[in-house]
Amino acid sequence: MKTKLFLASMFALTVQQTVIAQTDALGYTQVNMTMGSGYQNRVFVNLADGNMISQPANSWDVAFYRNSNYAFGSRINDAKEIKVYTASSNLADWDNINITNESSWGAPLYNPDQTTDWSQGAFEQGPITDPFLPSTGWGVYNTTSHHIDGKAIFVLKYPSGTYIKFAIQDAFAGYTFKYSKWNGSSWGATETRTIANGADDAYFNYFSFDTGAKVPNMEPSKTAWDLMFTKYFTFYMGIQMYPLSGAIQSPNIKVAKVQPETKETASYTVPADASFSSAITTVGHSWKGIGNVYNDVVYYVKKGSDYYRMYFTTNGGATTGDMYFKYKKITETLGITEVGKKASFGIYPNPTTADKKVTVLFDVKEKASNKGNVEVYDLTGKQVYTAELSNQTGFYKQDLNLSHLSSGNYLVKITYGGNTETKKLIVK
Repeated sequence: MKTKLFLASMFALTVQQTVIAQTDALGYTQVNMTMGSGYQNRVFVNLADGNMISQPANSWDVAFYRNSNYAFGSRINDAKEIKVYTASSNLADWDNINITNESSWGAPLYNPDQTTDWSQGAFEQGPITDPFLPSTGWGVYNTTSHHIDGKAIFVLKYPSGTYIKFAIQDAFAGYTFKYSKWNGSSWGATETRTIANGADDAYFNYFSFDTGAKVPNMEPSKTAWDLMFTKYFTFYMGIQMYPLSGAIQSPNIKVAKVQPETKETASYTVPADASFSSAITTVGHSWKGIGNVYNDVVYYVKKGSDYYRMYFTTNGGATTGDMYFKYKKITETLGITEVGKKASFGIYPNPTTADKKVTVLFDVKEKASNKGNVEVYDLTGKQVYTAELSNQTGFYKQDLNLSHLSSGNYLVKITYGGNTETKKLIVK
């Protein structure tokens, strides 16, 4: 069994807006996204429709991952710069935790930012393991009840010097946990809460220690966002964990970073499939240095059978929280169309460049019984080129050398899984 978890979001006050289509000469939409002064908000962006949802970043403390497939996890709010310490691996020590022992608690735990499993949070980095049973870092699977039994006691330390003692006691279709606040000289009353997973379409439930309750409507639907702009901890410059701001990607997309590449250009090459990553901070803060935006970083985003190209233009820093970027959907420019239900194909560049080399781009959803093929015909119906397509699933590309063809118009016929698609190709 694997632990699951990821980012938290906030919706105490939600502002939703649609990107006003400011399109430049190359067809890119300008997005003026801001997190506000001091990065006071988190912003969810949907590339398909341009919608942005902005929420206050500090209205919750811990988030609980929700999934029906026995996937459990809990995340700390990086926007509050909270450090998580393991105070004990035994829940029976609850009444014996003393902050004077902080030096013995070891290094603080953080939400991992390099993971491809975005459900993993700070608490999953805890010490609880079992040689025979699935474990989560904070608990162990109970073979009788099929619940996760909590084992670890954590202490959350806030930049203000506030301490909160916290433990997940049980997880099954929700989470039961307890917490206690340090009043400066002793622990306050222990509070116990249970939060059911719920039925709305979001990744997490959110809880606030300030209100002692679940924070509702903290996250858009899973299908309603692609990038979330937020603060997160990262091992900065190989020196120490440090809170930075940037874009966290949804599990619905994969991203390929290309550097160096000219941002404002009419010609480009989609990276190979192996270059696309599900790591949650593929974009992250990699587009900016200290006080500047790199002038040669471009991102390609794959969402289903659609592709987007994007690059950043402005970094306002903590003063404004501005992170402006441009993007455009490039699926159509790649000439991608559906061939039955098994695959999507495209050819580019079209028209060809001087070397007359063409790339067939295809995203195969389902392997066919036979390999596909691509054929090129002149306008008299004569076949002038043929090649076999690889029989595999996934996103990949195959280069065709048409240098032997004279300039003119041709038809490209692509066959896969018993379906055929024909495209016009202009050879220069």
